Amino acid sequence: MGKKIYPYAVARIRMLERSLLSEKEFMQMIDARSADEALKVLLDAGYGDSAQVDARDFEKLLSAQLAKAYSDVRELVTNENFMDVFLYKNDYHNLKVLIKADITGTDAEPYLIGGGTVNLEVLKGAFAAKNFSTIPFVMQESVAEAYEAYGKNQSGQAVDIVLDKDAFRQMNITAKKSGSDFIKKYVEYVSDITNLKNFLRVKTMKRPFEMFAEIHVEGGSITVDAFRTAYGADSPWAGFKGSQYGELCSEGMPQGFTVFERLCDNFIMGFIREAKYRSLTMEPMAAYIYARETEVKTVRIIMSGKLNDIDAEIIKERLRDAYV
Repeated sequence: MGKKIYPYAVARIRMLERSLLSEKEFMQMIDARSADEALKVLLDAGYGDSAQVDARDFEKLLSAQLAKAYSDVRELVTNENFMDVFLYKNDYHNLKVLIKADITGTDAEPYLIGGGTVNLEVLKGAFAAKNFSTIPFVMQESVAEAYEAYGKNQSGQAVDIVLDKDAFRQMNITAKKSGSDFIKKYVEYVSDITNLKNFLRVKTMKRPFEMFAEIHVEGGSITVDAFRTAYGADSPWAGFKGSQYGELCSEGMPQGFTVFERLCDNFIMGFIREAKYRSLTMEPMAAYIYARETEVKTVRIIMSGKLNDIDAEIIKERLRDAYV
């Protein structure tokens, strides 16, 4: 059977790509004299309505922009599940929030986000009724496991560990079912990058390797044993020299977590940009979602920097590569 093609969907995505922010617009935001002026650049680019938001409410614009991106792509491929690999993180974020709110008796509402595979109202209703039969069985299991972990450790971090690992497990399963080499490779990269960042964080904190092993997620190409060997080395990045991340690790890890995280995001963006040269297949739709998510992350860095009077040059150092 030949690869499925999406002529109309890809044509629509090519149109939507034109609304992605360019590096020039990011620089205009950074060089603006105030957060309000930076916001104006964002509004002029098509984010929201100036009558509805001020600079300190920029997160509302970002949430709306992401929600629209998810909705646009979902409408184009209503019967496909490949997009779920991008949405599970939102589901599992909300599960974390709802579980912790239930445990502590606090309000979850300000921290919940849209764009998951499960309707937010369905999730909220399940927790309110303490009846989880309305959510997918795999998530029911995750919720039960997270409550059990909290019961043993009385730790919110235990909840995070369970749900993070389950989110990646779901991504990996869905990627394999998609039949798309592009999606499978994307999940492999994201899994490996997540593990590499966690590895560097644990190593920098001088915590025992077992802490990393506990939070290691599946789906990547680097084994736990490879991480163990690298952890014991004087220059841990040398342990990844023979992998596809050798240059990334040798360049980024010695410079610290902030630089390494930026280079990791750019590494994945380099892979995602390959979709620009694909036609008629689903890759451009997946790439568009990642491009929007990265754009939102970059805008958040810029707006937070402007609101906190961080020097423009420092903000520029934190920028992620743009898709366009």
